[in-house]
Amino acid sequence: MRGVLTRQLGGQLRGCLGAALLLVAPMVSALDVTITAEYRGGGTGRFDNTTPPGGLCRNWSVTCRNRTTVELPITYDKKTTKGAADPRDEFYFRVPARREIDVYHDGTGESRRLTFEWTAISQRVQTANNIIYHPLYQMDYQGGCRRLGAVEQFRPAVVTYLFDITQPSAPSPCWAKGRNSPDGRVEIASVVDTSVAYTIDITPPFRMPSGTWRGSVTYSIGPGGDFDFGNDVTALSGDSLTVNFVLDVEHAFIFEFPPGSDRAVLEPPGGWQGWLAGGKPPQRLARDLPFRVWSTGPFKVYKLCEHYADTRCAIRNPAADQVPVEVAMSLPAGIEHAGAPVQRLALPSGRLAALQFDAAMATLNRPGQLHFQVAQDDMDGMLRYPGTTYTGQVTVVFDAEL
Repeated sequence: MRGVLTRQLGGQLRGCLGAALLLVAPMVSALDVTITAEYRGGGTGRFDNTTPPGGLCRNWSVTCRNRTTVELPITYDKKTTKGAADPRDEFYFRVPARREIDVYHDGTGESRRLTFEWTAISQRVQTANNIIYHPLYQMDYQGGCRRLGAVEQFRPAVVTYLFDITQPSAPSPCWAKGRNSPDGRVEIASVVDTSVAYTIDITPPFRMPSGTWRGSVTYSIGPGGDFDFGNDVTALSGDSLTVNFVLDVEHAFIFEFPPGSDRAVLEPPGGWQGWLAGGKPPQRLARDLPFRVWSTGPFKVYKLCEHYADTRCAIRNPAADQVPVEVAMSLPAGIEHAGAPVQRLALPSGRLAALQFDAAMATLNRPGQLHFQVAQDDMDGMLRYPGTTYTGQVTVVFDAEL
């Protein structure tokens, strides 16, 4: 019995030891950062950045007036060798190339594609020795970058630099070395802060329905990765970086009708006097209702009728005789339907048949019209009922909740 017990305990001990080894295995660290922007229906047709600015703005506030920036949670130690044959042994970096990323509407799943690229990088780099030997002190640099500035601090030895990326679509590596350090000098440089400038190119927001749009892209970090900091990099804070995009769109949408627009009296052009005096029957009955429109995004329009005549609305007299009324709309330049201007476009009945209108540009306080008309062919029956009144209710629905 003791032999059996010993074997069982040994098996249990080996199993527990295996579990303990799994617990101390190195964990893969994934970093993330969120970039936010909003559009609130302004006439510029551009998103406004709402991302907290990157650390580079503390030293280069003027640069940040014209750039969007963000802090990245990337820190690491880098062993540098002055004058090394391989530039990757100097202070070295390469940022990711341009990416195209899809963002999706929270409610509908509809997608838009944005182009994203890194345009500048800044890092705060510290060493334990005299700043004279700092790999970035009074630096020379090479590769696909352009120095915009450097801030030096003597105790502790810190250099904070800002480099422009000369070709953001396909960046080349950059590397730098301090002028005063002798060839062969080895330093351990600790990168304690990383921030970047970036650009986003996306379809104008007035072509995007209101709501929140989200997307993300993941970059690898390390030798040969999207973010590459050269050889002999240790204590890297993560091996990947996910950039999350959150775009908030809220359009201006106002249709303003003057007082009395709830009633449209249809008459012949020039009034009824010509016919009452024995003239020819009217060619048509019509009324135009003007309105003003503010719109910076897509919307739909349809009509509902008290009385229907096929897909049209109708007006009816007390004898139950009815005639169809054509309902159409004209909109200002800048608002399109199926890529074309909107002039006397007939409106369909019912929400399922609604027409969608898109903004080619922001439209603010511009005129439009609703058109109501009884055509000549439909008037013959009306003339058999002189002195009677035809009435009916038409509701035109403007729907920005696509």
